[in-house]
Amino acid sequence: KDLYDGEMEIPKYNIPISQYSKNKFTEESGIITYGDNSSLGITIYYHEKRDTFGDVDWEQVAGAGVDFVMVRVGYRNYNRGDIVIDKKFEQNIQGAIAAGLDVGVYFYSQAISIDEAEQEAETVLEKIQEYSITYPVGIVWEYVTSPEEGKTPRTQNCTKSEITSYINAFCDKVKKTGYTPAYSATKRMWYENIDISKLAEYDLWYYEYRLAPSFYYDYKMWQYSSEGTVPGVGGSDNVSMT
Repeated sequence: KDLYDGEMEIPKYNIPISQYSKNKFTEESGIITYGDNSSLGITIYYHEKRDTFGDVDWEQVAGAGVDFVMVRVGYRNYNRGDIVIDKKFEQNIQGAIAAGLDVGVYFYSQAISIDEAEQEAETVLEKIQEYSITYPVGIVWEYVTSPEEGKTPRTQNCTKSEITSYINAFCDKVKKTGYTPAYSATKRMWYENIDISKLAEYDLWYYEYRLAPSFYYDYKMWQYSSEGTVPGVGGSDNVSMT
């Protein structure tokens, strides 16, 4: 029985289930905490067309009570398939580390082969080798649901088995270098399009924009809002809160 969707069928896996109690999640001024054991994080990326998160005052961010940040290294174009490095990656990771924040990174994947997933991991590992990464190195693989007119998402026919293999290939490369790998998805994506039983050795980074999470299986991070506000981040920019 799902917290929001009621009675529903989900895949049965022999992996740990969530032990979080929904009664321990509390919200105050847009910040959700879990009992007395919570770390507050934000996700940062640069959006070229909207100039989102152009310049961040990381000292203000740290002073506002943020503990960690997940910085986007780059993404693969969903139509052309080329890898693009986030324009503000270097600026963001250097500023966050200098401000004393814990830092993790992620790559927005549109891989359609194991070779491409490994290439994405290699790109990330090359870019972060000079920095102290204390939080996970993550992959976000998802279908593009609102493509621009005339552009066809190259991932639209990828199967559950294929997607799982791409995430595994990325995470395996990350793990072998000593970092903590993680992969991210929504509840529906995890239940329907990823075989999480084959990824049990990696951290789950769950996102569901609610006041409490409803995912049945265990996870390590929960992204609960895409509309947060944090001092130091552009006044009109909404921040993803984790």
